[in-house]
Amino acid sequence: MLLDDCEKIFDQALSTESESAFCHAIDLLFKEYEILSLEFGRGSIFWRARPIENEIYSNISDLDYPPPQLAKQGRLNDFGTPCFYIAARKETALAEVGATDGQLVQLAGFRVINESPIRLAVIGEYSNVQKNGYMHFAGQDPDMEIAKILNAMPRQEALKKIYIDKFFASVLADPDASVNGYMFSRALAQSIYSRVGAEGIVFPSVKDRGGFNVAVQAEPSDRSFHNVSCFVVRMGKPRKFGLTEFEIVKSAERLDDDWNFIWMDGEDPNVVGVYNMSKEEFDMTSRNPYDRNSLLHMLHAHTKRR
Repeated sequence: MLLDDCEKIFDQALSTESESAFCHAIDLLFKEYEILSLEFGRGSIFWRARPIENEIYSNISDLDYPPPQLAKQGRLNDFGTPCFYIAARKETALAEVGATDGQLVQLAGFRVINESPIRLAVIGEYSNVQKNGYMHFAGQDPDMEIAKILNAMPRQEALKKIYIDKFFASVLADPDASVNGYMFSRALAQSIYSRVGAEGIVFPSVKDRGGFNVAVQAEPSDRSFHNVSCFVVRMGKPRKFGLTEFEIVKSAERLDDDWNFIWMDGEDPNVVGVYNMSKEEFDMTSRNPYDRNSLLHMLHAHTKRR
């Protein structure tokens, strides 16, 4: 298969009128493409954002995925099949919900539970490794595995793999995908799940250039993620070039036994609560509680990827 052949398949797939026809059209591409599948462990915080309409959400369940009876058809999920959508950065989560100037938004942070790593398919990173030597989402190329895959291939074969990866990323992050009910992105997600043992899919953000979102199946998200932070922000003035500005209004210090947020006293914008830490993580951040970098060191100290 040549690059021109790939383009013909791209065009054919995007001209189909059903999910099954789209999956059939792209079937040949998977013979030329290896899906990146990585296991992610304890590490950075992933974020979910929800605009506040009336009152601050009091329970973590208000910021989780919806129950099946309320689950709408989404970018990577069907009606009645909820999906846990999270973003790799706070700014990406805020951009995805279209937060506006002065609006209050509640941000909930989640981390992978140390004993329950999760396997994710990562789409749209081959070209980043080719150009920069690392994945933008993970911040690294674990053991240089992706670079080794590309370097071991003839140049045209590597370019073909990158080209297909770019196409898949564009389908998952198509800003106009809602026009046809996310037909192509949902179909592609099912094709990916049918070929690799992943429980979620990483894909480029639609609203935040350079950002990444993660769609995790509901049951695995319950097993692998837990809430570690939550705060309310007030959005600032929209800025050019995708800059996101906000101020922290309120921060939670922990969850009670019923999963309600217990909020910190005072409104110090420099203090952000992080809870559900292991003893080792708590000790690491407690050595210098006023040093913001101590939190960064803690978040990255236990990341496991392979």
